[in-house]
This record gives sequence, structure tokens and C-alpha cells, in this order.
Amino acid sequence: MIFFYISLSTYICFNIIKYKKVLLSLQQNKYNIKDYGNWIFKNYKQTFINKEILAIILLIITLNFNLKVIGVCTVIFYTIMFLLDFKKKHKIKLDNQMITRLIVIALIYIGVNVWFVADYISYHYADIIFDNTAFYYIVLILMSYFSYLIVWVANIVARPFDKFLKKKKRRK
Repeated sequence: MIFFYISLSTYICFNIIKYKKVLLSLQQNKYNIKDYGNWIFKNYKQTFINKEILAIILLIITLNFNLKVIGVCTVIFYTIMFLLDFKKKHKIKLDNQMITRLIVIALIYIGVNVWFVADYISYHYADIIFDNTAFYYIVLILMSYFSYLIVWVANIVARPFDKFLKKKKRRK
């Protein structure tokens, strides 16, 4: 269980840096849904063919091993990825309300997916809720891998809230 929490903490540290980079690319597209969607698929080498494919390959290789091996491999991989990306500085000009809404929506989306995974696992094995299983690692790694698409969906969901809040400000 300790390997699971350590691997989860390294995963979270890496994803904080990764989502900061993703939000920077969204900001460079001026929060435009269509432009950002086009940018994701035009720059597929940056968004989909990245170092994180190694995590997916590593997970597929280690699925035949014990869960502790998966946990140790995840800790090592995400620690190395965190240290490589930590050196790079990304400056985001914060539009506090917009960035906050996007972060909250992305966290809700990720949390709901992780909860469904834990709930699915608990139906089959009653004593394994929030425990380390291979399926849980697969979902966590895929949530990190598809971070550009998650932020894109969060931007689509946040757009009606922005329009509503702008109308409300104009009325005051």
C-alpha cells in the first residue's frame, strides 16, 4: 500500500507541471476552443507522441508482474519525468477566473473518473477500494496522457459559465 501512495504522490507532482504546460498552450491559443482543438491535432507529436508513451509501454510490460513492481516502476518513471520537466520554467499569465474554472473542472473530471474506477473495482473485490490494482494504474496513466484533451473538454464546459458571468457583470 505504501508503494501505491508514493507512486500516487510522484504522479501528482509530475501532473502539476504537465497541466501547467497544457494550460500555457491553451493560453497561447487565447482560450479559443476551435483553435486549441486544431492545435492539439496539428501538433500531435508534442501532445500524443511524448515521453509518457513510455509509461504506457512500461505498464503493459509490468502487468504480468506483482503490483509492487508496477508501483516501483511508476515511482521511478514519474520521479525521472518530474525531475526532467522541473528544470523547465513555464510562465503563465494568469487570468485567475478562467484558469481557476479550468483547473476545477479538470479536477472534477479526473476525480469522477478515478472514483468510477475505484467503484468498479469495489464491486468485484469488496476490500479493494482505493487500493493499488493494475486497472487503477492504467486509468491514472491515461488521465495524464490525455491531459491536452481533458483541458480542451474543460474549456468547452467552462465556456458557458464565462458567458453567463460576463452577462451578469454587464448587468451590474
